[in-house]
Amino acid sequence: MFKKALPFLLVSSLFFGFFSPATSMAEEDYEIPTYYETNKLLTEAALAKNIPPEIAKTLAYQESGWNQFKDGQPYVAPDGGIGIMQVTNDDRFDENLLKTDIKYNINAGLQKLDEKFRGVDGKLPTLNNNDRDILESWYFAILAYNGRVEENSPLKLTTDGSRNAEAYQEKFFKLMNDSFYIGMDIHPIPFDFKPEDFEYSGEPDHLLIFKKDHYEIPEHLLHKTEHKFTQNDILLSADSANFREAPTSLSKSLKDLPSGEREAVRVLDTSFVYDQSNKYGLADDKMRFRQYVWYKVEMQDGRTAYTASSDLTHLGKRLYGKTRYDTAVSISQEGWKDGADAVVLAYGGDFPDALAGTPLAYQLDAPMLLTGVSSLPDSTKAEIKRLTPKAAYILGGTGAISKNVETELKQLGITEINRLGGKTRFETANEIAMHMPNKGDKAVLAYGRNFPDALAIAPYAAKNGYPILLTETNTIPAETANILNDFSQTLVAGGYGVISDNAIANLNTVRFRGADRFGTNADIVRKLDMGSEQAFVATGYNFADALTGAVLAAKKNSHLLLTPPTVIKDPIKTTILEKNYDHFQFLGGKSVVGVENELGKMIKEIDYEK
Repeated sequence: MFKKALPFLLVSSLFFGFFSPATSMAEEDYEIPTYYETNKLLTEAALAKNIPPEIAKTLAYQESGWNQFKDGQPYVAPDGGIGIMQVTNDDRFDENLLKTDIKYNINAGLQKLDEKFRGVDGKLPTLNNNDRDILESWYFAILAYNGRVEENSPLKLTTDGSRNAEAYQEKFFKLMNDSFYIGMDIHPIPFDFKPEDFEYSGEPDHLLIFKKDHYEIPEHLLHKTEHKFTQNDILLSADSANFREAPTSLSKSLKDLPSGEREAVRVLDTSFVYDQSNKYGLADDKMRFRQYVWYKVEMQDGRTAYTASSDLTHLGKRLYGKTRYDTAVSISQEGWKDGADAVVLAYGGDFPDALAGTPLAYQLDAPMLLTGVSSLPDSTKAEIKRLTPKAAYILGGTGAISKNVETELKQLGITEINRLGGKTRFETANEIAMHMPNKGDKAVLAYGRNFPDALAIAPYAAKNGYPILLTETNTIPAETANILNDFSQTLVAGGYGVISDNAIANLNTVRFRGADRFGTNADIVRKLDMGSEQAFVATGYNFADALTGAVLAAKKNSHLLLTPPTVIKDPIKTTILEKNYDHFQFLGGKSVVGVENELGKMIKEIDYEK
C-alpha cells in the first residue's frame, strides 16, 4: 500500500513538537535516544546490511525526523507509519516491537529497503553495475520504499518531460545534499530520463510503470559512500577544509586550508570514529545534522589530524610496505583477496628476467611476488601461505633464483613448480611468451637493457594477450626475430635511441615514443585505451613496484603511469587531463611516489565535457 510522503517542512518540524503521535503506548514513557546514539544505531545497522549509511540516515530523517518516540511515547504517524523508519502494512514484523524497540524498527525498515533494491517484490531499473556502495544506485529503491505511484515519477506527468522535484526520491536526494552532506553536489541525480521511460496506470491505483530497465551514468558523476574508507586510502579534502585535533569541529584546528586549496591525505586507522561534539557540551538539538563520521589522517606535512567524512573525496589508495618485497605483498593482498591458484616469482634485485612476466601472470590470474636469490623473504612466504596456490612460476634461471627457493615453495605446499628461464634475458622472455596460455595476433617489442618502456606497456599487453619480447638497440636477437614472425604486427615500446629503425625494418610495426621514459609512457597511455577512469602510479626510476603492480593494473583495466618521486612530468600531466583520470593506485611509499597532492590539485582541472 502506498505510504504518502510527509512534506520536507513537516518532516523537519518533528524535531520541534508540531506533531503528536496518532497512537501511543499510553502508560509507559520511553527514553528518547540522543542524536549521537541514533546516528550510531543507523550507521551500524546500514553497514551490517551493506547499505550506505548516508542512504539509511537520510531515509530515516525524511520519514520521521529520526523520531522513534515523541514525548516519551512511540511515534505513529496519521497514515499508520511506525517509528523512525515509518514501517507500515507488513505482517512480518511485530507491531509492538516496531513501536518500542528502535533497533528493531531500523532493521525492519532497512530490510524493506534492501528488498526493494534487490527487486524482491518487483524488478526496478538498475544503474551501471548496480554497485551498492554508490549512493545514486539506490534512487529507484528509495522511490519504491515510498511507493511505485505516479506522483513519484521522476518526470512531471506532462508532455514536456521536466524533472519532478516533488517526487519522494527527488526530495530525498535534495535533503541529503542540502542538509546532511553539504557540498556533495549530489542533486539533481544525473539520470537521463525521457517521458517514454515510464507509463502510468491511472485509476484506481495510479501506479508508475518502468519501461526502461537500465541506465548508464559516467562514473565521475557518481558518489560513493564515505563510510567505507580504509587504511591507506588516499583522500582529497574539500576546498578550504579544516583539520582538527579531535573528531569534532569544536576541537582545536591544526590546519585551515586557504580558499581554493585542497589537500590529499592518507587514512591512518582501519575505521572511522563518530562525531564527539556532544562531549564538548554541544546541545543535542544542535547535533541533528552532525551525522557524518571522522577519519584520522596523515596530512602532507606528516602530522596526524581528524577530518570529517563529508569533507573527503576518494582519490585512490597507497599500496606499499617497508621494502619492495613487502610492497609486492601489499599489491597481492589488494588484488587477490580470496587467494590464487598460482603465483609468479621474480628476482627482487634486478629486472631482466621479469620484464616479460606480466602477460603470463595476468593470464594465470596470479600475483607477481619478489624473492631473493637463495631464499624467500618472510613476507613473501607469509603471502604464499595466505594465497594457498597450487602452482608457482619462477622467472629466470638458477643464477637469478636458486633451487633452494624451489625447495621452500614445496615446503609451503606447492606441488607444481615451473621454471621459465634461458641463458639470456632475451631467451627468458621468449620462454615466458611460449608458456602463455592464449596469445593475441600482436607482440610487444621492448628494449631489454632497461625497464621503463616494457613496464609502461605491460598492462595493455597483458590485457590483450600480447607477449612482451626483448631486443638490443640495433639488432633483434635471432630467437626473438623468429618468434616475431608469428605475429601480424609488432608494437614497439620506445624511441629510436633504444630501438633503431634498422632493427625493426623487416617488421610491420607501430612505434610508441617520447623524449624520455615519461614521454614514451604518455604516448602509450594516450594511444592505447584501457577503458578505465583510474590509473596506477609508480616511480619511473626503479622497476620493482611497477613490475609487481602492472599485473594488478591489467586486472583493473588500468594503465601504469611512471613518475619521479615528487613531481609529475609534463607529458604525464597532459595525459592525465586528456584521459580524465580521477582515481589512482599509488605503488610504493611516499618517498618513492609522493605525487598525490599534485594529482589532487589536478582533478578539478579535468573537463569532463570533452
